[in-house]
Amino acid sequence: MAEAMLRDEWGCEVMVAASLGEARQLLDAHGSAFIAAVCDLNLPDAPYGEVIDLVNKYGVPAIALTGAFGEELRSMVTKKGVVDYVLKEGINSYEYVVNLVGRIHKNISIKVLVADDSLSARAVLKHMLSVQGLNVLIAKDGYEAVEILEQHPDIKLVLVDYNMPKMNGFTFVLEARKRMGKDQLSIIGISGENGGNISAQFLKNGANDFIAKPYSYEELICRVTQNLEMLEMVESIQNIANRDYLTGMYNRRFFFDEGYNIYEHAKNSGSSLFIAMIDVDHFKKVNDTYGHDCGDMLLKHLAAQLGAYFRNDLIARLGGEEFALLIADEDIQSAHERLETFRQHIERETVNFGTTNIAFTVSIGGSHHPLENLDMMLKTADENLYHAKQRGRNRVVA
Repeated sequence: MAEAMLRDEWGCEVMVAASLGEARQLLDAHGSAFIAAVCDLNLPDAPYGEVIDLVNKYGVPAIALTGAFGEELRSMVTKKGVVDYVLKEGINSYEYVVNLVGRIHKNISIKVLVADDSLSARAVLKHMLSVQGLNVLIAKDGYEAVEILEQHPDIKLVLVDYNMPKMNGFTFVLEARKRMGKDQLSIIGISGENGGNISAQFLKNGANDFIAKPYSYEELICRVTQNLEMLEMVESIQNIANRDYLTGMYNRRFFFDEGYNIYEHAKNSGSSLFIAMIDVDHFKKVNDTYGHDCGDMLLKHLAAQLGAYFRNDLIARLGGEEFALLIADEDIQSAHERLETFRQHIERETVNFGTTNIAFTVSIGGSHHPLENLDMMLKTADENLYHAKQRGRNRVVA
């Protein structure tokens, strides 16, 4: 059952071993390629969980499946360093396993920061989190934690102790929140001191969660997983709100929200800013001749090429076949040359639609700062796009 569910959910290749011997053969052949190993603790030739030891030797994250549960068994599997153990109680158990495998795969690219002045506490936390496949960074006090957070802005989760020298956990949370909101970074406060005031103050200062010492491995991992999943859920909702459903590019609303910020920065700093409007030539003819599926494919191809050529710039689909591009901190001549190079690249490209190779071109209109506001820059770029169309299309006018 788990095999079919894993294939359906994640589209991954699943290999099955019915014994310890078969597991050893698969690990010998493919060890480093496995994301995880879902291990029944009672195999015909390994009735006491020996398969966990085997999997650990190959460095593959292990999930233990068991039909019975007790404190002795729990202690045994957690000491062996399994990601988690799951009771075989029906379909819900296998759904949990499927989600757990996905979590392990996602964790490979996630950074977590642990801030605690206790060497032993840091070591324990690092071990527990590393078992989950997370990339763990360490800080011995709040000041060091802030420095690491600035050096690694892609950190997704911080576990921070309250009682630390130089800067305690409360102050760290305040400093972290000046840099990153709750939709970007989850913070779990930790303390061994009694009383509810510490947990409440952590949350008031901006922490997402709190866990009291001593805690079990299971409680810690459940809280870590829930916080990461909440971040991913928020990111998914933001993508739905900010991304164009067809191309995956940013949408009109996000372009204006972010564009105004970029414009104000350029205005205040005196840096350069260039806006381009990009439109597919004769797009209606493509739809009329080959159908809207072909038109959609062409737009997705153009979006992918824009993303590759202008990966550090703000790109959005404003609607229909029209895209907008905002290039900051680059001299006007260089921006114009890049747009011309891109236009020529598109002119040489073809899009395969069934048995037909379709060539297309784009017209580009541009404008540059200083103009009195972003709307004026866009208006000027749109006028230049019109001029590009009037002059025969397939050209850059700026």
